[in-house]
Amino acid sequence: MTRWRLAARLAWRDLRGGIGGMRVVLACLALGVATIGTVGSLRDMIRDGIAGEQRTLLGGDLSIESSDPLPPELADFATAHGARVSHVARMRSMLYAPRGAGREDSRMLVELSAVDDAYPLVGTLAITPQAPLDRALAPDNGIPALLADPLVIDRLGLTTGTILRIGTARFRLAGSLDRTPDGAATVMLAPTVMITRSALDQAGLMQPGALVTHALRLALGGRATDRPARAHALAAAIAARFPDQGWHIRGEADAAPALTRTVDQMARFLSLIGLSALLLGGLGVSTGVTSWLDGRGRTIAILRCLGAPGPLIRRIFGLQIAALCGLGIAAGMVTALLLPPLAARMLGGLLPIETHAMPPLPPVLTAGLFGVLVALLSVVLPLARACATSPASLFRDQARRGSVHIRSPRVGAVLIPCVILAGALTVQLADSLPFAAGFLAVVLTAVAILVLAGTILRQGVSVLLARLDTARGVPRLALALLAHRQANATHMVTALGAGLSAMAAILLTEGAMMAQLRDQMPHDAPAFYFIDIQPGDLARFDTLARAQPSVRAVQQLPSMRTRVVAVNGVPAEQVDATPQTRWALHGDHGLTVAGTPPPGTKLAEGTWWPSDYSGPPLLSLDAGLAQGWGVHVGSTVRLNVLGRAIDVRVANLRTVAWRSLQLNFAFVASPGLLSHAPHTFVATLATDGRADQDAATLAAITDALPGVTGIRVADVLARLAALAGQIATALSVAASIILASGALVLAATLAAGWRQRVANAAILQAVGAGPRQIRTIWLIEFTLLGLTAGLSAILLGSTAAWLVTRRILHLPWTADWTAVGSMMAGTLVTTTLCAMLVWHRALQPLQGRTR
Repeated sequence: MTRWRLAARLAWRDLRGGIGGMRVVLACLALGVATIGTVGSLRDMIRDGIAGEQRTLLGGDLSIESSDPLPPELADFATAHGARVSHVARMRSMLYAPRGAGREDSRMLVELSAVDDAYPLVGTLAITPQAPLDRALAPDNGIPALLADPLVIDRLGLTTGTILRIGTARFRLAGSLDRTPDGAATVMLAPTVMITRSALDQAGLMQPGALVTHALRLALGGRATDRPARAHALAAAIAARFPDQGWHIRGEADAAPALTRTVDQMARFLSLIGLSALLLGGLGVSTGVTSWLDGRGRTIAILRCLGAPGPLIRRIFGLQIAALCGLGIAAGMVTALLLPPLAARMLGGLLPIETHAMPPLPPVLTAGLFGVLVALLSVVLPLARACATSPASLFRDQARRGSVHIRSPRVGAVLIPCVILAGALTVQLADSLPFAAGFLAVVLTAVAILVLAGTILRQGVSVLLARLDTARGVPRLALALLAHRQANATHMVTALGAGLSAMAAILLTEGAMMAQLRDQMPHDAPAFYFIDIQPGDLARFDTLARAQPSVRAVQQLPSMRTRVVAVNGVPAEQVDATPQTRWALHGDHGLTVAGTPPPGTKLAEGTWWPSDYSGPPLLSLDAGLAQGWGVHVGSTVRLNVLGRAIDVRVANLRTVAWRSLQLNFAFVASPGLLSHAPHTFVATLATDGRADQDAATLAAITDALPGVTGIRVADVLARLAALAGQIATALSVAASIILASGALVLAATLAAGWRQRVANAAILQAVGAGPRQIRTIWLIEFTLLGLTAGLSAILLGSTAAWLVTRRILHLPWTADWTAVGSMMAGTLVTTTLCAMLVWHRALQPLQGRTR
């Protein structure tokens, strides 16, 4: 304890002289720890909010969903087992406002939610004006009421009491539907309008083949701890009592899968950004500590000459570094405690849940531990190297300190456990061992390539230097300084290239995503989709559509709903499918019947059946789904159509161009058995693109056929553009974090070689070099460093972006080389400014002495 007290007293006395370059170390650690802690805390806050409201989000303890009406026996069976039941029907339809009442249009696509008197079984509705649901939806003078999402009211310019139309029925606007308890349970493609189940029947929309999702919500009584087990038992009993129905039964654990998946994916992405920032910060920490210890070289030499042993010196400077790094880590942890509540409040309008006011501590503590590990990994070698250097070498030539090699078992005993623990924490933060392993492999490969690039630069400059004649004095001096054995060219390239590589990866990934969401949309996409066209209305629809002056083409196909039950005898939930095709094994999907190939069909395998085929059902399947499921021509897929399980043999595989937005189906069946099943028609209209004529076309068709729902493709693309903007914002935040980390690393690297540059400037000035020549020397040096780092970053960043785009996002690779070129130009400008800054500041003390 006496030794530690002495070391602490000497460390404190030395720190009173200032911390100098350790400010960069503090900033690097604080930024990385704050990012990781904030993302982890916000993720856990949202997860806890979802876990606490799973029953509310689901609308009960079980939800049974089907595209076909659920039999009354199901509700009776659930009631007999002690459950309260509620029926909910969801479908898309058109909402019509009075002529002249709307701001831009008098109609809007909405998601109808038809509920019964028992709704909601769990949770509460937020309605304005406040009133019980049964009173708010009560008819007035025989006119049923509806509640509309505030977006509908604002867009159509509605007021309470306005008479609206859905289908063939009139409705009275009773108020705004601010929030529903089960709002995150399903994906909404349009704002919600709530009506009663009886009012839906009056609207005339429940026609055979209409695209409706029927849901039966079940709520169990008793203790909360017993309900999950009882719900699981009830689900098993329902499956046994009603086998092979193809219903989708969800429990609390599957209450909001889309929301949970989105939160996890974003958290994983941002956590890796935080890890990248912290690892970049590790370079800054190592460089900053090295520079700071260089400044303490005379102090170390004096202590050694006075007889201070190596352990005492390690304790003195170890305590100093630990205290300063601890301040940076603590600052990051405090920031990670303060930011999540603010972020949760900002996201409050986007999330259907309430988050806790206080962030959880474990993610913050994990971030702090990660900061400690990064600090240890970055500090141990510079500290050991500084303490192992002899006093003579310190007084004689401080530049020789870097050539001392440390092979102490104590160093390995510290580094190896830190590396193992850091790898374990990376896996925990990424929530996936393969993902974390891939990230670490990419990081290690990138560092190795950047070190190699710096080494190649030095060796190449050495070769070029040998071939330059002595007349080229200034270029020769610049190359000589760059190729010098003690020059930090490799470190500069690694530090600058690491930040630029991360920036390039983010920019190229963003560019590829934006290209798919915006630039790659087809120019010949249809203007409208029309759904729920009854077979008896098809001829009239076709006549109306072709009579519109702006319509250029009309395409129609029959449509019905189907669900995959099994693939080659394996139940759908057990099929070993790839992640990008697993979605098609769950939920209902469109199925069409065609005797001849639909327009634009491209067969990848197999042949099409005859147009008059009437044998056993055959299937034409999307080739992408087939590859993901391991399906080939001749395989058997069991489909549930209208509650009946039908085995169909795969006759051919098609290459479907989904991005064309044309009328495409993943499942196309042969005529025969399925031709007689109840169905509707879906159609697309291609127009000349004039907004006023498109509005007139939509009005003419939907006014004449109230049961037909029109979907304007431009509205869908606008929602995609909004999504693209949100993604771009998230990527911009990530890029800002990486940019800040890279700037800190660059600042630390420049500071590390500061004393050597001042010494070089003094020598050059002593031998007759003027300020202009010194500036040119450093400009050449920094330009070569910037070019090497920039080219290396483009190679590494484009490779990383390709991996993310193709292997993680499963998108086509499109490189935005304009952004890359801008980044390269910015790199050269930055390095030029750095050269000018170095020249200006390095010559100031020399000019002062000259005066």
